Amino acid sequence: MTAPELDRRELADRRLLLDRRSEEGERTEAAAERRKSERRVGIERRLALQSAAGQIDIGIEMVRRIAGDLRPPLLDHHDLGGAIEWEAQKFAARSGLRIRVSSRVTRDVPPELATATFRIFQEAVTNAVRHSGASTVVTRLTMARRELLLYVRDNGIGITEERLHSEVCLGLLGMRERARALGGDVQIKGKPGRGTILAMTLPLRAD
Repeated sequence: MTAPELDRRELADRRLLLDRRSEEGERTEAAAERRKSERRVGIERRLALQSAAGQIDIGIEMVRRIAGDLRPPLLDHHDLGGAIEWEAQKFAARSGLRIRVSSRVTRDVPPELATATFRIFQEAVTNAVRHSGASTVVTRLTMARRELLLYVRDNGIGITEERLHSEVCLGLLGMRERARALGGDVQIKGKPGRGTILAMTLPLRAD
């Protein structure tokens, strides 16, 4: 084979090698784009599912809040302290929590205050069951200085500051709104590893 023929053969081999590399590069780039597209689609699907789940949660919460505005049937058959004690027994039976209730209500509580206090107690214990990992909840219901006081403490992990001030924790917001609508207040504090404390104060009308 002559020298010119060798040069042409080498040139052809180089071109073939470059073409192959170019094809491989195109395939690699196409595969990378395909993976990006799949990841993008996967993220969009997850976001769509999360959004749908969020809408469902909001719908459930709305139903809970509407139901929460209704007077609990227990208050038709018990005074406020008795109704809370009865509800505590139901929670304990379902969850395995030990719930102690101390009630020192010395006179009748206006219906709107009784409903608000009962619902706040329900939400507080529900949070303890769902989020705290507690084994014991202590509840005190008292009257003092023309005020109705509810105190709920659990021995769980303690609510975090992030959750305490989150705008998506509708149950916590609902408790505060319910108390403020009646001129009262709900304070919630958590200590890591030492549990969560809720203190509700509602003003009582003078007789």
